[in-house]
Amino acid sequence: MTFNPLILFCIIPLAAGLLCMLLVRQPGLSRMVGVVSMTLNLVFSVALLMVSYLKGPGLIFTTDVGGWPAPYGITLVFDSLAGLLLAPASLVALACYIHSFSSLKPETERRYFHPLAQLLMFGVNLSFLTGDLFNLFVAFEIMLMASYALLSIGGTRRQLTQSYKYVVLNLMASTVFVASAGMVYGMFGTLNIAHLTAIVRHNVESGTPLPTGFTALAVLLLLVFGLKGAFFPLWFWLPDTYYTCPIALGAWFGGTLTKVGVYAVARLFPFAFAQGEGGLAVIMPIIAISAAFTMFLGVLGAVSQHEVRRILAIHVISQVGYMVFGIAVMTPLALAGCVFYMIQHMIVKASLFLCCGVMERHAGTDDLDHMGGMLKKHVWLGVLFLVAALSLVGLPPLSGFFGKLTIIREGWESHPWLSVIGLATGALTLLSMMKIFSYAFWSPEPKHAPPKSNEDIPTDPNRSWVAAYVGIVMLVVAAVGVGVGAEPVFRIALVAGHQMHDPTDYIKAVAPNGVPGVHTVATKSAVHHTTTIPAGEPNESPIIDPTAVYHELTNTAALIGRTSP
Repeated sequence: MTFNPLILFCIIPLAAGLLCMLLVRQPGLSRMVGVVSMTLNLVFSVALLMVSYLKGPGLIFTTDVGGWPAPYGITLVFDSLAGLLLAPASLVALACYIHSFSSLKPETERRYFHPLAQLLMFGVNLSFLTGDLFNLFVAFEIMLMASYALLSIGGTRRQLTQSYKYVVLNLMASTVFVASAGMVYGMFGTLNIAHLTAIVRHNVESGTPLPTGFTALAVLLLLVFGLKGAFFPLWFWLPDTYYTCPIALGAWFGGTLTKVGVYAVARLFPFAFAQGEGGLAVIMPIIAISAAFTMFLGVLGAVSQHEVRRILAIHVISQVGYMVFGIAVMTPLALAGCVFYMIQHMIVKASLFLCCGVMERHAGTDDLDHMGGMLKKHVWLGVLFLVAALSLVGLPPLSGFFGKLTIIREGWESHPWLSVIGLATGALTLLSMMKIFSYAFWSPEPKHAPPKSNEDIPTDPNRSWVAAYVGIVMLVVAAVGVGVGAEPVFRIALVAGHQMHDPTDYIKAVAPNGVPGVHTVATKSAVHHTTTIPAGEPNESPIIDPTAVYHELTNTAALIGRTSP
């Protein structure tokens, strides 16, 4: 039985976007189309992830568009990494989209918000699924074109100012990206990720020197993806950009867009661009140093702020640092921790932004000096915010704990200084989250009406609160589920970490007949995964036993709890 649903991740949002274009003056029908499209996207991503795992850990689905096989055609690849990121990205999109019904002004919603939201979803899906560098560039551009319009959709002076900076910086990065892709093709004659990986690893294993300039090319790509992922020192565009856009869009962008840049580094650098002597001597130290500064300087910036939106926006940067930390260690377990942390951060960060939007509607501002007394009047909002905040901090048994624990524990072996910085960042994250909670919920209610600090805060008292809380509850429940049910999620993440560290399965799934000019693509044997699911044929177990690793991490956590003062 052939199982090829991957193209639906592109067709559904594209078709929904075109339909919403026709319904642009009918927001009710546009909302219905958007909710159906994003719900289908979520259902398909979760279902395909479950099928890929239950049929055998590490099963990879591929689709050759137009029937052209790799490396000559366009290949879509759904492996554990892509599936684990598609599912939470779809959930975040749906929750933020529903929340926007209660937070966007009607005139803003009519400015092609619904078609642009579908276009953004299309770009994110294609970024996670594409199997070649050029179409990764195309996916980035689709995603960015939608984000350009959405960032300026409110039409305020502040939004237009930040949108201009965002557009200019991303156009520069895109120019470097497409030029770098051209140089990759000039060096290796391919842009297919599996083909490129096989060639690079074959050269490294056989002792053949990589082409001159390969390390410099890897640095250029790291610059591009670091800018899009907000790595140090390329984060300067993010705080003001996410601060000024409507809160539902800030939640969507904060939860999803930076992860696409992190995903590109996690996908391409362990596979190919961090290989060889140049990768060990140049690329890996750059990634490690960037992780340290991204974590620590990011959280210092968040602690120093006094506006909820800005604190949450800057925290996006510091939490990206943990993901880069996992990539810098680059063991299978560290990469698994990176993937797990990306999943939970998508969900938790979006939920915190949405909570901020409801807090702003109640208080009329996001300035902590003019907020207070919310716990008495809005106790459920306080509970939802506290659960999401503690998940971001990483307190057990919430979702942020296992990702951080895995990354920091793995870092003690090769990067102990990074582990120390990671622990310090976690402590300061707790301080900043408690700062928000104490000011907004515990402190007395202010006596005077605050000045309105954000132009996109809804002022109509008759607008429904249902959609606002539905989006928050969806995400907070998912965050608790990822924490309480961490073992099955971590099992899949560990398979993803193993596949990222050893791309044999990925190469064989994309190019089952081998790649031109490469006879030996890896030294380890692997199961041949294709788009056809073999009936009744068992798959080999991954080299690392996920259950054993999970229980070892759990025992470590319990030991830490018993020995802590």
